[in-house]
Amino acid sequence: MSISKRLIDLARSELNSLLERAGREEDDDDREHARSSGRGGGGGASGDVSQMSDEELMAEIERRRRAREEVDEALHGKRRPPPPRSAPPPRSPPPPRTAAGDDAIRKAYAALEVPAGSDFETVKKSYRRLMRKYHPDLHTGAPEKARAATDLTQRLTQAYKTLEKHLRR
Repeated sequence: MSISKRLIDLARSELNSLLERAGREEDDDDREHARSSGRGGGGGASGDVSQMSDEELMAEIERRRRAREEVDEALHGKRRPPPPRSAPPPRSPPPPRTAAGDDAIRKAYAALEVPAGSDFETVKKSYRRLMRKYHPDLHTGAPEKARAATDLTQRLTQAYKTLEKHLRR
């Protein structure tokens, strides 16, 4: 399974999760309105979204958007529009190299679906989770799927080894 397919599946699941939460929140608001107006209505446990403030919900949405952009940026590179021709491009010293700044390290974090700068335990958990999900032994039905799973697990293993070397220094 390609990384783009995984990203699309991840985006779909996130969108479905948000839509379900929004639906539950609307249902809870309808029940609350019915109770307050004296029309009755069923009880029920409210979801965790109803306990979040608007600011917390917006912060969570923004955090997920930034994480998605970071993965896209690490996979495809950031494409910036060219600067206007009238002004020369600004010359600034290159940023200092950090753990999240190195291109190979950023790509490895993105391949393992963890935020850049995560600790080794988080990387290890994500690697194991993804290997359980995409291991070639689980996809033996079709040769194409087996090849794709093998390729993906090799890339995951390479990313894990890169981060392991980097984080254990």
